[in-house]
Amino acid sequence: MPKKAEKKPGIEESLANIENVIAKLEEPQTTLEEAFVLYEEGIKLVKQASERIAHVERQMEILSGDTKDE
Repeated sequence: MPKKAEKKPGIEESLANIENVIAKLEEPQTTLEEAFVLYEEGIKLVKQASERIAHVERQMEILSGDTKDE
């Protein structure tokens, strides 16, 4: 059975996930080991959100005819 392509979360969903990670990091009962895992997850989420935002910005530049390549 072919593997389905994993759907990337939208910008809003990514930001909500980042907020959840931050909330977990701020909890006093979070251990150091858990904090490292959460930090890694947060960094991945930030990179994904940044890529999505950059993609949207490029699309907006193309649609408005305001490209930086000119």
